[in-house]
Amino acid sequence: MSPELQLQQARRRNEHGDDLMMAEVAQLDGIAAQLMRVQRHWHDDDRERQLAAALAASRSTWHAIQAALAEATLPLPLEVRQNLLILSVYAESKIGACEAAPDADTLGSLIALTRTLAGSLKEWREAA
Repeated sequence: MSPELQLQQARRRNEHGDDLMMAEVAQLDGIAAQLMRVQRHWHDDDRERQLAAALAASRSTWHAIQAALAEATLPLPLEVRQNLLILSVYAESKIGACEAAPDADTLGSLIALTRTLAGSLKEWREAA
């Protein structure tokens, strides 16, 4: 394979990875907003249903991030990918804690984690 072809393929993979990362960031922003709505309306009659839906969406997003990390499709340095994997496992534990014993404070920590990660990934992408 010629060096030019290798370079073109690497650029395509990087562009795809950038698109994937921005999609994950957008999903994290959306999940954080959904979780915040549940927290704001904690005493509503349909809180259990809203919370279950928000936690399921959150789990799905974190699983997608883990899959992207496993497939090495996110264009992030190794240390960042390793930290992201640790955060995803931590998020899983927070989701499980919210499911087992719903609590507004536990939900708040999941919201903070989700918002912070989305913001950090945006900043990293802009700096790259």
